[in-house]
Amino acid sequence: MGSYYVHTRTESVDLKYSYRCEQCGQESGPRKVTVTGEAEERNYRKQLNDAEEDKVREKAHKNLVKKMKEIHQSVTEKQIIPTDFPDECPHCHKPQSWAVAGLKKKMFENPIVCVCVGIFFSLAALLIRDDVDYLTTPVIIGIAAAGVVAGLGCLLWNIIKINSKVNKTSTGMQGGLPVIDWESVQYLLDEN
Repeated sequence: MGSYYVHTRTESVDLKYSYRCEQCGQESGPRKVTVTGEAEERNYRKQLNDAEEDKVREKAHKNLVKKMKEIHQSVTEKQIIPTDFPDECPHCHKPQSWAVAGLKKKMFENPIVCVCVGIFFSLAALLIRDDVDYLTTPVIIGIAAAGVVAGLGCLLWNIIKINSKVNKTSTGMQGGLPVIDWESVQYLLDEN
């Protein structure tokens, strides 16, 4: 059995934005967030041939276009700024209220993963319990319960982070969303 190689290619673009701080009222100045599309190819050779190289680079480009369109839709239609956008003011170092919606959008991601992992491992243990002596029903239930507890812990942590950010941003004036320079990435948004 031979080993295989993972060939990863990325394509990135900088998305520029700016905002007026809700706490101190100063302009943030030009800011940027790097949006990246990534793809990988697995094979048994150290080097990819030209066709494989083109294929993996095309996948990375498509993933970049997809991610950029998701960001554009989230911002323009739902007014949710992704958490990738740093919201700390460069002058007073305080957070902005527009970042709260992005945190709320991601609030359930990790808890769901924890619960699913717990259920997966308990089902796997259930399938192999005849072969392993110590995998009793209480142990299997304990594995599932550990996943649920971890999920609830993650959810609680996310709620604390959101409430903390809400408290920090509540004293400022409610500003608008950041101004994002969509023109610099319009060629990606126009692709099919």
